[in-house]
Amino acid sequence: MATTAVQAVEKNITSVALADIQSSSYNPRKNFDETSLAELAESIRQQGVLQPIGVRPIADNRFEIVFGERRYRASLMAELAEIPATVMEISDETAEEMAITENLHRKDVTPIEEANAYQKLIDSGRHDVQSLTVQFGKTEAYIRTRLKFVSLIPEIAVLLEQDEITISVASEICRYGEEIQREVYDQHLKEGVQYNSWRGMKASEVAQSIERQYTADLNRYSFDKTLCLSCPHNTNNMMLFCEGSCGNCANRACLVEMNTSHLTEKAMRLMEQHPAVPLCHESYNYNEAVVDRLTAIGYEVESLKTYATKYPECPQAPQKEDYDTTEEYEEAVKDYEQKLNGYTEKCEAIRTRSEAGEISLYLRIESNDITLCYVANTATTANGTATKMPLSPIEKLEKQDKRNKEIALEKTVEDTKKRILEVDMSERKFGQDEEKMVYFFLLSSLRKEHFNEVGIEDKGSYYYLTSEDKMRIIENLTAKQKAVIRRDYLIANFKDAFGNNATASLLLDFAQKHMPEELANIQDGYNEVYEKRHQRIEEKKAALQEQATQEAEQPDEPQPEAEAQTEPQAEEIAA
Repeated sequence: MATTAVQAVEKNITSVALADIQSSSYNPRKNFDETSLAELAESIRQQGVLQPIGVRPIADNRFEIVFGERRYRASLMAELAEIPATVMEISDETAEEMAITENLHRKDVTPIEEANAYQKLIDSGRHDVQSLTVQFGKTEAYIRTRLKFVSLIPEIAVLLEQDEITISVASEICRYGEEIQREVYDQHLKEGVQYNSWRGMKASEVAQSIERQYTADLNRYSFDKTLCLSCPHNTNNMMLFCEGSCGNCANRACLVEMNTSHLTEKAMRLMEQHPAVPLCHESYNYNEAVVDRLTAIGYEVESLKTYATKYPECPQAPQKEDYDTTEEYEEAVKDYEQKLNGYTEKCEAIRTRSEAGEISLYLRIESNDITLCYVANTATTANGTATKMPLSPIEKLEKQDKRNKEIALEKTVEDTKKRILEVDMSERKFGQDEEKMVYFFLLSSLRKEHFNEVGIEDKGSYYYLTSEDKMRIIENLTAKQKAVIRRDYLIANFKDAFGNNATASLLLDFAQKHMPEELANIQDGYNEVYEKRHQRIEEKKAALQEQATQEAEQPDEPQPEAEAQTEPQAEEIAA
């Protein structure tokens, strides 16, 4: 007898056909233990469903589960036709909240499911952290910790779901962004990591390791850190278990950008103060991003091949409030005055040497700072060979101006290459100037034996056409020269001819037009070899066919007596 969609059983409870029920996307639980479900299914076979599930009617006389999906799944396993249910006329919002609330009170909800459920309730706009603490009887710290699990990358979330890492370890990892989480997983938590695996480590050890390996000490940077004081990526605000190593930045992209902007601005300020002093960087320990940004702005940055000596630092004057007694302060002032005199003397000596051409001053771009430095200029080398003397201030400015013009052209070309792809030229006539451009590129395939044909004198077998040569050639091309250039281009591309591909077919057509006799000789030679091989193969095939015919015409030999008796016995057994 067919089960009706809904059948009254007793007050407030109805019997609903399992075939008319479907799961809900609102349920925060995504994982159901198969063993536990099987046990529940066996209990249902014996005792039935003791507690009704909650459903709500949807379109086409069907019902959606509000709560009780585990009982629903177990009933399917128990092969029931229907299940007791409470049918509720509720909205989507209410259904979602009821599903989440009912399931969150169960003990087997995973931390990730719990985190996603809390986040859904907050996203609905009807809850905040404080209301969740009241509804579920959890502390605010507990709710906030679970909410952070939403930011875990999928791979680490799975490790938490499968108890491969503890909640405490996950709590430390989720404080960091996706980039750091990805590196932590790939290098320390991924299955198969043999060296430096973090599985099994305590949360405090993981916290210290992440901070040590994946964050940078803000004290090493000289930019204004006012924003960093309240930044959530500042480990000082993360309440880690580390001891005395807080104040690191865990947002490397932000750190790089702030440091780059600060150093770029500082370099520009110093260039205004010292207009005749060029920018430079050494082979190591320099900030490439700052160099690229300054170059793009228009500044020239030299690459030093020798080590530069740092300009002396001006001593700091002592502050009276920093000393307990007047005597200590006066002693500090005397020490400061001595250091200041020494600093002044050093600066004067450097200035004198610079004006005499003995040294050159530079503004050096370092990883985290811009410093004034100098290098010695040597008029002659040890063996008496003259060396290049430093440029005068005016020459340096002229050199920088020339470089600025080059940069403007380089940027123009780069942008034009991108924008030209967006231009529709399909309706425009192909002009003579464009034809010249085509021949400029075709000349790259011109063979050396044809250099004379286009006006290039014999300059040796190792000479290649320069851009200047090509520009000169395309200005006055004759019809014969164009034909030579085009055909050399075709020949260069015939190198891709293999077997029976399209390029090979074009090659043979080209050869048939320009070297028919030579092509015929080549074909005849290889065809002759083929005919001989073909003849031998045909002879072997004929011999094999004749042998097969003879074997087919021979009568079957009589079977031995023992074998003849075997078949009837087999037939009897079969019967």
